[in-house]
Amino acid sequence: MLKKSIGIALLCIAGQSYSADIIVTTTEDIEKDDKECSLREAVEYVNRGLAKSGFMGCGGENSSSTIILKEKNTYVLNQHIAIKKSLTIRAVAESDGEFSTDEKALGLHNAHIQMKGTDNLFRINSTDTLVQLNLKELDLEGCGKTSCAEQGGLIYNKGQLILEYNRLFNAAANLGGAIYNAGKFGQNLTSRAQIKNSLIENNKAQRGGILYSELPAFLIYQSVLKNNQTLDNSATNIYSAGQFADSSKDQGISGEVLSSTILKNKGVFINVLDGMGLNNLTIVDNENTALNIHAPYGRAYVANSIILRNGTQDCQIITGDKSVSQNNLLTASCGVGDAVAPNQFWNGTRLFAESSDKSEGICQTLQENNNAILCPYSVPKGQFLGYMRPRILLNYILVSESPIVNRGTGLSLANPTVACEAADQRGINRLMDNLFCDRGAVEITIPISGSLVGEDLLKGEIAKFSIESYLGDSDLIPKEQCNAIVGQNPTGEPWQDGCLKVVQTKTASKGKTIIDIHGNVVYTPDSTWHGADIFELQVVTSSTRFNKSKPYLTITTQIVQEPKNEMEDKAIKTSGGSWGGGGLLILLGLIGLRRGLKD
Repeated sequence: MLKKSIGIALLCIAGQSYSADIIVTTTEDIEKDDKECSLREAVEYVNRGLAKSGFMGCGGENSSSTIILKEKNTYVLNQHIAIKKSLTIRAVAESDGEFSTDEKALGLHNAHIQMKGTDNLFRINSTDTLVQLNLKELDLEGCGKTSCAEQGGLIYNKGQLILEYNRLFNAAANLGGAIYNAGKFGQNLTSRAQIKNSLIENNKAQRGGILYSELPAFLIYQSVLKNNQTLDNSATNIYSAGQFADSSKDQGISGEVLSSTILKNKGVFINVLDGMGLNNLTIVDNENTALNIHAPYGRAYVANSIILRNGTQDCQIITGDKSVSQNNLLTASCGVGDAVAPNQFWNGTRLFAESSDKSEGICQTLQENNNAILCPYSVPKGQFLGYMRPRILLNYILVSESPIVNRGTGLSLANPTVACEAADQRGINRLMDNLFCDRGAVEITIPISGSLVGEDLLKGEIAKFSIESYLGDSDLIPKEQCNAIVGQNPTGEPWQDGCLKVVQTKTASKGKTIIDIHGNVVYTPDSTWHGADIFELQVVTSSTRFNKSKPYLTITTQIVQEPKNEMEDKAIKTSGGSWGGGGLLILLGLIGLRRGLKD
């Protein structure tokens, strides 16, 4: 249980931005009239209309419909909670009795809601009005059994469901392993599920291992869907059971999966019907077919995606299908696509730069593997969602040889094409010029410079640090390739990885720098000098090498050495301006360098 005093103190903080919200003060699933407020009691308080007098320890005068949970705490439920009024449940950091407003990596500090019984977690029950449930920064864990509920292993949605920065896992149902999305109800109302920046994994159902939707009314955006399973061979992991009555008319797109990564699911991934759109997806290494496509009225599209190594065939196109397929990287089972923006067939033999060609793991260097077009799925340190980074291979003389990078289409009213999504899975904005967008969920970033790196040392110490995070989505050039790319080393020494050049800027050289292919740097002072060594590390990457006039990426470096016991801390001292801790400058939106990659 959370400390009761913490919750009460939080309610009394003057001017606190969360003071009107409902603070859950216990992690247990209780219903009794005391001073504790459980999650169940907090929801029931909203359902009852937010009375000024509060309800069973929850709320009071001027309470909002937002329910606050403490990050990284586990809240158990013995049975589902009914949602009858619109509300929000979210996690917030708490420290010393006060909520933190510090920025954090969203998704890494979630509160955890776990089903201990055999049931789903939430059931949204709209009647004549649309009830909306917002869930943010929560880990939603199912019952972990063969079946948690008949419809929706985690959530039954008869209303508006919005998920952001959530993890949905370990749930099972007959229909909708994670979510069941009901169709029309009331006065022409339609249930809709929106899933953004979320991870859906390890869920199972007979139909709709991820989502069962009575109608194609959903949005899945900038998310990762992995290791889910649909058992019925006639269904799919994202399954739309029916269509809107006007699907043959000028119906808009109502069911979308965009800028997301899909891997290692069992069962067909999705059935594509009229009213559905798939764009900028990376769908790879699923056990069965990726797409079952049947849109006889031509009101569906699949575009700008990577669809490879899924079962025995990547697509199953049903007779009579008239969907639009444009500018995808795939295999022949998915068809040649629209003549305006045809698909490209991949004929390579190695998809993932992993030692065993697995879809998850550590990405090999260009020295170890110069054939695979994707890094395996991995989650970078300090981030919630992983992704598969496209690779720019050394044998590409022109960037147009890449089947992924700069593979967008021209936009024309006369010959309309599906534009790339404005941002990739990571939220990185694409260029305005659609010609330069990349296929798949990830838009590679191109670094132009990095801000301050280095270390403060005591005399006798050696500096060890990494520049990997400053390389964007690029690899260092192996030292064996440097002569061919930039010529002989002007120092007369053999090249190091990255074709490293150390350029002194404000001081004479006071040490030796060594770098490896992974971007790990070791700096050894040449004596016990007192002061600073300030220089630039200049390296060539797989993307900057195409800029013939300026192939080097410049990273400002500062090493400070002091006598022992004279330093207050080990951190680099920055004072703003050009020495600020800004990080990598990414050129996306500045068309200059991006166009420097074109032929």
